[in-house]
Amino acid sequence: MSRMALVASLVAPALIGVVQAAPAAAPVTPVALPGQLQARELEGQPESQAQARGDVEFRRGPLLIRSDTLEYTFGDDKAVASGRVWVQREGATYRGPRLELQVQDFLGFFLKPEFDFQRSGAGGRAERIDFLGNQRLAATQALYTSCPRDGSADPAWMLTAQRVELDLQAQEGTATAARLQFLGVPLLVWPRLSFPTSDARRSGWLPPNINLDSRSGFEVAVPYYLNLAPNRDLTLTPKIATRRGLSADGEFRYLEPAFSGEAGLNWLPQDQVAGRSRHAWRLRHDGELPWQFGPGAPGWYGVRGERVSDDDWWKDFPRTTSAKAKKSLVFPPVQEPM
Repeated sequence: MSRMALVASLVAPALIGVVQAAPAAAPVTPVALPGQLQARELEGQPESQAQARGDVEFRRGPLLIRSDTLEYTFGDDKAVASGRVWVQREGATYRGPRLELQVQDFLGFFLKPEFDFQRSGAGGRAERIDFLGNQRLAATQALYTSCPRDGSADPAWMLTAQRVELDLQAQEGTATAARLQFLGVPLLVWPRLSFPTSDARRSGWLPPNINLDSRSGFEVAVPYYLNLAPNRDLTLTPKIATRRGLSADGEFRYLEPAFSGEAGLNWLPQDQVAGRSRHAWRLRHDGELPWQFGPGAPGWYGVRGERVSDDDWWKDFPRTTSAKAKKSLVFPPVQEPM
């Protein structure tokens, strides 16, 4: 077949319509399928199948597929694309060599894809992605990151895993056999962990904190955020320092219409430098009194508490603070009287 643009119309239940040849530079007319299909070369049978080659573009609703070749079968609503395959759907893009997809149900797989989620800025690559419906997918042998990517090198922070499952509607992800890396150095290995896929308040791992000083050495802290309620949360942070050893921090926050506060704990079960267990805790509570001192002048009270295990604590840990999640608490809904 010559390198001419072919335009075809499949109008069920009629047979294939007239096929017209035109110069390669001529505009390509879309084909009326369950969706739209256009390409430089088209052939097929109505209500059976269609094959497209050269600058293929398939559209249906929010789905757009571009590829070198594509075969569509009507019976199972299946599209098989190969070559340079590019898929866009609802703010997500995928690129790879081969796609097999049941279009309406969005069930199928993509081999060796790279992917980007424009809404969250996250993305990565995998050996295979399985599409499990409109809002769920699973990536095998995956790399996932929320860092900017320019294609020239791996991002600074990466999560690699045997399997990553993403629920885009719930904005949650889980990773199996996960390894968290910074500049190629493994910082955390975990059999299974969950993480949020957006800035919304959700339980999961937060980005690690890195510090280097002469007293503790190289220190890595990996916070885990627990969204207990719209007005309560808890952050637990395991840490490891090359000089001090293992430690853990915790912070609990609460917010009510008439009072709010937080409590925090820093704990070193065995400080390798000092040779003993060490800790620090703090408490803050503020509230509104049930009476006023004048019109528009409510009464307030505050409680503050802080204690450390030894006098050298502030000297050894001048930046002591719980790894706070950069998220806001909200007041609980007010119950109207019956």
